[in-house]
Amino acid sequence: MLIKVNSFKHLFTFISLVILAYHLINLFLFWPDIPDRIAIHSTKGEPDNWGSKYFVLVMPIIGLLIWWLLGLLTKNPEKLNYINLTEKNREQQYNMSKKIMVLIQNLVLISSILANESFVRYSVGIENNVFSFLPLLLTAVMLLAVFFNLIWAVRLKE
Repeated sequence: MLIKVNSFKHLFTFISLVILAYHLINLFLFWPDIPDRIAIHSTKGEPDNWGSKYFVLVMPIIGLLIWWLLGLLTKNPEKLNYINLTEKNREQQYNMSKKIMVLIQNLVLISSILANESFVRYSVGIENNVFSFLPLLLTAVMLLAVFFNLIWAVRLKE
């Protein structure tokens, strides 16, 4: 079953924006409860570096910046390196590359938002392991997608 790149992109962008909106609403609601000074690093479970509560804004900004930069790569798949690229399979490889890049683009944004959600919840004293576990799981999915694409390209017939 072939999924068009644009519908794939729109679906993942919609999911990413919904998760971003959810996080921004939570950030707005939790903002008064976030202490002015929060732990930004810990060793063996004990905080050893502190920062301003505005630090919780950094991760979503970095996630959006990476999302935008990966979006630029998605528009120009010919700039990427390929295995077994021929004239016959060029379009097929470019389409697969676009899908993988869209997946990674959106999973990076979702991972950074969920990691920040975990950070915000920890700062206000709410323990929630789901938001700590999901970014790790999504990172594993990104790595699997890259390996899948690599194996797919190696096995691609001319």
